[in-house]
Amino acid sequence: MRSRNKRRKIRRRSNVFSRNTRRKDILKVIGLAVLAAAIVFSGFFAAKFINEGSLPVSDPSSESSMTNSDTTRQPTKTTETKPKGSDNTKSLRAFYLPVLNLETNDSLFDDAADAGFNAVVFDLKSEDGILYYQSTTELSEKSKAIADNALTLNQLSSLKKQLQDKGFTPIPRLYAFRDPISPSNIPSAKILLKDYPGYTWLDNSREKGGKPWLNPYAPDAHSYIIGLAEELSGIGFSKIILDGVQFPNQTSRAYYGESDLISLSKQEVLKKFINDIKTAVGSNCEIIHSMPGLPVFKDGTEPFGGNPVTLGADVIAPQLLPSMLGKSLKAGETTLGDPSSNPSDAVELAAGQVKLRLELIDETQRPSVMPWLQAFDYTAEQINGQISATTKILGNNAPYILYNPDGVYDFKEIKQR
Repeated sequence: MRSRNKRRKIRRRSNVFSRNTRRKDILKVIGLAVLAAAIVFSGFFAAKFINEGSLPVSDPSSESSMTNSDTTRQPTKTTETKPKGSDNTKSLRAFYLPVLNLETNDSLFDDAADAGFNAVVFDLKSEDGILYYQSTTELSEKSKAIADNALTLNQLSSLKKQLQDKGFTPIPRLYAFRDPISPSNIPSAKILLKDYPGYTWLDNSREKGGKPWLNPYAPDAHSYIIGLAEELSGIGFSKIILDGVQFPNQTSRAYYGESDLISLSKQEVLKKFINDIKTAVGSNCEIIHSMPGLPVFKDGTEPFGGNPVTLGADVIAPQLLPSMLGKSLKAGETTLGDPSSNPSDAVELAAGQVKLRLELIDETQRPSVMPWLQAFDYTAEQINGQISATTKILGNNAPYILYNPDGVYDFKEIKQR
């Protein structure tokens, strides 16, 4: 999740025919010359991208985007939901820290504890594909994604115990298919380019910073992430956040291969992935599914094959950061302009819409909610307002995660509600 802060048109050619035989002969000669030139050009084009190792995708600006209705319902109830798995997550008050900052923040942890926080989230496989611990699985070693300063398994286990001794539940986050490093080193796990088998597909043109992705239909991509989760649960982590469990936002010219998984829909293959991870980690480790907030109740569901809350995780973590909620939010007769300028109102409106969406799911299958809240670019008062909005809509014991990518928080001014 990055909060501070992607197709060349094909021109159709028509043939021109004449009734005059002599003209046909002339055109035939010209046509042969053009064809020869085209062959030379195409050979040059192909050679160019063989050397570069991949071909570009088309420009997303030329594609029509899929959006759902901007109108959502106004929440009518504020009673606390009772979803499955909620007892294991209820009352967790977490904040995000970069993994390399975990051992140098004793005073921050003291202040966080005084403010009522009891959990910390950190990346062990980042959005950039980097592994911050020295995994020993075969595919992780093959990925060549392990950072030079990555923690050993013994160091990670010791760090987990230190956090627990301080009264904090450690929650590592793993990005799944959003991964620009591993596809280059695990060819069987990458998305390929349609009509050019063997070439690496990019989510934009190379000139515009296009990146490869792990293939949600590739068994080795599943095995890579499942192996990491199983490894972490094996050393005692009781909760793991999965992020990037999706297809790319645009999939023009993407080719997913011919595995047994290809017969499944997008939603089905992502659901299978999460279910297989849950099975691998066992009942002593809870899987939390992090996702953008808008696809839960508004638009942007295409990368998930449907609403992401239905993919089977016991806990969902929608990103309700006001700066990520668009230019306006609409619910029933209520429209909120510029959510980022009205953080508490934005979170209250968004949380209400998430709650309404979950109420459509049978209670026995309904996940609990642990939203991300924005702690950067806002005062302590504005952060407190987001916390108040969350507990107002989701209940006094609602869990949540404060997010500042730099790990900077003024816990002496941040109060639980």
